[in-house]
Amino acid sequence: MSISAKVPVFQGFAEIIKVVILTIMVLSSSEKNELQTSIDMLEQSNFSAFYEKNQSIVQSILFIESFNEFLDFSNGNHLDKECYCAAFLCAKGYGVQVGGYEDDLTRTLTAFFHSRGIEYPEITEIICKEKIYTDCSDFDNFKKSMAAINRVLDTHGVRLIVLEDFVYCDCEYTVLCLDKALADKILSSWSSDNFEIYL
Repeated sequence: MSISAKVPVFQGFAEIIKVVILTIMVLSSSEKNELQTSIDMLEQSNFSAFYEKNQSIVQSILFIESFNEFLDFSNGNHLDKECYCAAFLCAKGYGVQVGGYEDDLTRTLTAFFHSRGIEYPEITEIICKEKIYTDCSDFDNFKKSMAAINRVLDTHGVRLIVLEDFVYCDCEYTVLCLDKALADKILSSWSSDNFEIYL
C-alpha cells in the first residue's frame, strides 16, 4: 500500500498522527516518492538496493557499519518503519537526531539551526550559555533548553517537536523544526507505538 494513502484528511483534530503520517505531511512530492521507493524496497526484501540508497540512515538507526551487518540484522528482524521515517526526515534536513547520552550539543544544534536558516541571537545565546547535554533522565538540561528555544521560535511561527524513542537504544531524540500550526496539530493528535512526545 502506498504511504500517501494513509494520510488523514484533517477535520478538526480527531485524526491520529504517527511518525509515518507526520513524515508524509512534511516532505515534498519528490521526497515522498523517494521515501515510498525505499519502503517498497524494504517490504520486498530488496536489502541490497535499500542499503545502498539508505546507508547513512541505516547506520544512524542501527549503529552498523556494513551491508553484511545489515543482512545479519534483517535475518529475523525488521527495520521499524517509524524509526526509518524519523531518520529520513532528519536526513532531509527537517530535524536532527540526538543520542540519549550526549556531552555537548552546541555544534549539533548550531549547525541544525543554521541549515534551517534560523539564526536568531536569542537562540544562539541559549545554545552557547551552557553545554546542552542529554542523559536519558530528568537530570540533564536538554528539555529545559529545548523549551527555552521554543519560546523564542514561537514568536516567529515555528516550533520544535522533540520525539523520544527506545526502539534500538536506551533512548534517542528526534528534534523536528516545524511550522507552529502544523506542530500544534501534531501535538493534539499524536499516537505512536514507539515515539513519545518529549516536548
